[in-house]
Amino acid sequence: MISNKAAGTLYEKMFAVEALSRGLSLSDTVGDYLPYDCIVDNGRELLRIQVKGTRAKQASGYKVTVAKGNSLGKVARDIDAFDYIACVVMADGNAHWYIVPEKIIESKMSMKFFLSPLSKGKYEKYKHGWDLIC
Repeated sequence: MISNKAAGTLYEKMFAVEALSRGLSLSDTVGDYLPYDCIVDNGRELLRIQVKGTRAKQASGYKVTVAKGNSLGKVARDIDAFDYIACVVMADGNAHWYIVPEKIIESKMSMKFFLSPLSKGKYEKYKHGWDLIC
C-alpha cells in the first residue's frame, strides 16, 4: 500500500511527464509549504499548478480533497492560492486528467469526478482540459 505522501509525489511526477510531453516547461518548488506544486511556463504566461489525484472509487465517483491540513484537521485553502488544479483519477489502468481553474473551485473542501461520458458533473467539462494551460 502506497502512503498518501508517496502517492502525491507520484501524481506530481505524472503531471510533469504529461506536461513536458505537451511542450510545456516546468519549474518544481522546493519543499511542500507552498499552496502549489509547480510552475508551468506555456510560452505566454507562468501558471501556478496544484496537483492532486486519487485511485479510490467511492459509491458515486472519485473524490479528491483540496482542503489544506493543519493541526486541527482540514480547512479550506486560501483563495487565489494557485491558478489551476490538475487532478488525476487513476481508473481502469488509465490516467484521467482534469485541469480546473482555481476560480471554479471557490472554497470547496473536496471535488468529485465521474468518469462516465454521460456524466453532468460540475468538473466533467474540464476532463482532459490541457488546452487551458497549453
